[in-house]
Amino acid sequence: MAENFNPSGVEIEKAELISYDGKTRTDIGSGNYIYGWSISQSMNAVAYSGTIDILDTSGILEGMPIRGEESLNLWLVGLDMQTQVKISARIHKVSDIKPKSNSGGATYTLHFISKQTFKASTKSITRSYLNRPSEMAREIFDDNFASLDAGTKFDSELSKIPLPYNATSYNIIKEGDTRNEPLRSFVVQPTDNKAQIIVPDLSPTEAMFFVASRSLSSESTSQSYKFFETIENYYYCTDEYFIKKANEKSGDILNLFFAPVVDLDATNVKAQINRIEDFQVMSKGIDTSTDIHSGAYRSEVVEIDFVHRRLTYNKFNYDTDAKYIDMNAKVRSLDENPHTAEFRKDTFTEANAKRFMIFKDFASKGEPASNIQGDMRLTDIVHNRISYYHHLNNTQVVANMKGRLDIRPGMIVNVDIKALDSVDATMTLNESLSGKYLVQSTSHTMSEGTLYCGMKMAKFDWSGQTQLAPNETTDIADRGNRI
Repeated sequence: MAENFNPSGVEIEKAELISYDGKTRTDIGSGNYIYGWSISQSMNAVAYSGTIDILDTSGILEGMPIRGEESLNLWLVGLDMQTQVKISARIHKVSDIKPKSNSGGATYTLHFISKQTFKASTKSITRSYLNRPSEMAREIFDDNFASLDAGTKFDSELSKIPLPYNATSYNIIKEGDTRNEPLRSFVVQPTDNKAQIIVPDLSPTEAMFFVASRSLSSESTSQSYKFFETIENYYYCTDEYFIKKANEKSGDILNLFFAPVVDLDATNVKAQINRIEDFQVMSKGIDTSTDIHSGAYRSEVVEIDFVHRRLTYNKFNYDTDAKYIDMNAKVRSLDENPHTAEFRKDTFTEANAKRFMIFKDFASKGEPASNIQGDMRLTDIVHNRISYYHHLNNTQVVANMKGRLDIRPGMIVNVDIKALDSVDATMTLNESLSGKYLVQSTSHTMSEGTLYCGMKMAKFDWSGQTQLAPNETTDIADRGNRI
């Protein structure tokens, strides 16, 4: 496929709308109906979502008609990496309808999300769960996402590929012929704690977030459990899962670069597909006041026990209690960056520690009324989540490139950022901004025939050292990524 290489090109292999009853199929992929589209994915969003901009000169809106209940099959190929994307989604909104008085017809925008997430959004959950939170997540997903359409279920066969932290990947399949829709999976990282959780009339996605906030792992000490959806998978995992997975297979780490001034050779394929065109630092950078009052270094959780009329104080000190991994999947101390050990000792004290309150409505281990909620360990979750996210998001960057349909949330990318005062690409690196980043969200947009990729990325502010990963993009003919 090398002869089709185009660093910013994308082709629509199929784009069709299917009526709710399945009787009407309309091809919108040909005839110049589509003049733009976008796909957004995020580790902090309920679902992937997207839009399609339509120039309708055939009366599709009225003739089909489009009611906001149609299915969408959208198959794309990025011409830089020959990346194939297959989307089976639900149209849920039509907006920006504008008649074209000079040429006839109209323009409008179709909005879509995945079929499973759309259908789940129509349900609500009010019930009690008694289990490990990861098992609750599986049950909620199986009842409300995987079994929505007739014949859809969990695959009895799990992924044979070993995953970090003993995570499991379940295929979401349909009985019979599955060739017309992409095969997707649900990846679950197990939790250690047990809990009794009452879900109070929440949607399935809200319930998943609720359970994630009470999930604890002894190995993934950030306790950064989240539930999110990409084009290819659903995930119930921590950030460490993605960091460790990428570092266990270094070929999964992409090498990208940014230079203020660069003259690209048109024959240099590697440079064209790996160049970041612009970036913006979104994080606050050095902000000692926020460091003090956010709970990043010192915090205290007060458990208020109404039954026994007592308070329990649970203290957290980053220097002694934090065991997070860096972007190389190595447990590291804070060292001297961004604050020296002496400054931390003198400044981040018990007196100015961030305080939180938890109303204890469960019995502790060993007490006569003890139950499974005694294993919830909410204090460990609160302490570590707050501190971890502060340090992760302290170096947050928004970057934009052309092409790269293969980049998605959860990936690790290694970014070489040249010194901001460099006059050419041979100058030294900006050490504070370069390194490995976790891709938190992506936005792929096609406009005027050009594919753009926007990314929000973050890395630990204290993990400046990096290990360069081999890059697999030098021979695009061998690439056949499917997401």
